[in-house]
Amino acid sequence: MGLKKGMTNNPKGKPPGTLNKMSRDMKLTIHEFLTDHWPEVEEEFHKLSGKDKLNFYKDLLQYDLPKQAAVAMSGELNFKEMSEETLNAICERLLNVKK
Repeated sequence: MGLKKGMTNNPKGKPPGTLNKMSRDMKLTIHEFLTDHWPEVEEEFHKLSGKDKLNFYKDLLQYDLPKQAAVAMSGELNFKEMSEETLNAICERLLNVKK
């Protein structure tokens, strides 16, 4: 008979932050490759120029650090209590926003 559309055998769903099997396996494969070949990677790294070294770091970090989530901010500004200097700075920034 099977399941009806929209139904699942796991009503609570996948826990937040849980990697899917493909992502988990790929990260493990990359980790094992780098571990096994680290002396060669290190040797090649030292041959790179400054900009290429930074790109190497940046590219490698994406496999280690969690992705940044967008952060929503909300609040109110009380313009009556702001100094004229602060108000002028806000106006200047608003007028100079690149369109």
